[in-house]
Amino acid sequence: MSKPLYQTIYEELKHQIESGLVAVNDTLPTEKDLSATYSVSTITVKKALDLLKEDGYIVRKPRKGSVVVMNKKAEIVPNKQIFGLVITNFTDFFGSQILRTILETNAGDINFIVKISYGDPNKENHLIQELIEMGIQGLILLPTSSEYTSPKILELISKNFPIVVLDRMMANLPICSVQTDSFIAAKELTNYLFARKHEKIGLITSDSSVSTIDERVNGFLSAHVDANRAVSQTQILSRIDSVVPSSSRSIDEDVALIVEFLQNNPEMTALFTTEYNIALLAKSAIETLGKQVPQDYSVVCFDHPTVNIFDLNAFIFTHIEQDQTAIGKHAIELLQTKIAHPDTIEKINLGYRLIEGDSVLPKL
Repeated sequence: MSKPLYQTIYEELKHQIESGLVAVNDTLPTEKDLSATYSVSTITVKKALDLLKEDGYIVRKPRKGSVVVMNKKAEIVPNKQIFGLVITNFTDFFGSQILRTILETNAGDINFIVKISYGDPNKENHLIQELIEMGIQGLILLPTSSEYTSPKILELISKNFPIVVLDRMMANLPICSVQTDSFIAAKELTNYLFARKHEKIGLITSDSSVSTIDERVNGFLSAHVDANRAVSQTQILSRIDSVVPSSSRSIDEDVALIVEFLQNNPEMTALFTTEYNIALLAKSAIETLGKQVPQDYSVVCFDHPTVNIFDLNAFIFTHIEQDQTAIGKHAIELLQTKIAHPDTIEKINLGYRLIEGDSVLPKL
């Protein structure tokens, strides 16, 4: 039985690439030109090009065409690896140091293309597709959600494409990840407040659907269980939204929610907040009531901006400090391991530090 025409064209083009007639970074003729050369339809040519793409010889780039990225026989690759990095956002208290570390690690051997989704899952899906079409060889991703996984990510997982997820466990997916052990960190932070004689501690968190927030909430609750202390639903405020990327809620609305929360729970003396911006909102709400931190309420959180040494009056929350440099370095190492050993599935939980600040009164 004779070969299909597209298979013959595929093998001819592959031979041209492997023999060096068409070099890495060269662009193949257009579908129309190839159609004329081989006297076949453009549909047949497209099937041949799709095979080359699936086998890693070319990438299809918008407005540029089919670009050769790999000569498998001669093992020729571009001078630098090209990786994609998609993040929801980055701030001076979480993300900027991770980004800096990723971009600086092995900078002579790796080029990163950085995209920001701003918490929009549709935009995230589009950005990942765009990066794949640009010919990236691996992807580091800070997803918008732990509950929703973009169709493009699921497709890449099915093809065993090298991906490393940051700050999300994604426990139900066969995907590599790097994060802080937020559950244990939250337990330690809660126990820190217990040790300072706080009997009723309020929990303030966002309604963001990410595993990291869930782990912090679960760590808070677990510390109560271990200490044989009850937690009522009235002690938990989980409707803060202004801190979520792309939120339309105003900061003033969330401050008002926290004010109402404090007024409804007069027995609370401390607040556990799951992120720095929520701690700031809580402090504003406390001051709205004519109270002060830490004299009237102690407040703790996760993450904190680096304090300018010249700001002698800087207010520092007692907080969990994540090792963002380690997160960045492990992400790159794990991605390169995944490229070298495609069957690798590793989920890394990193350590942290509890930093004492100005927001908790000393132990009595």
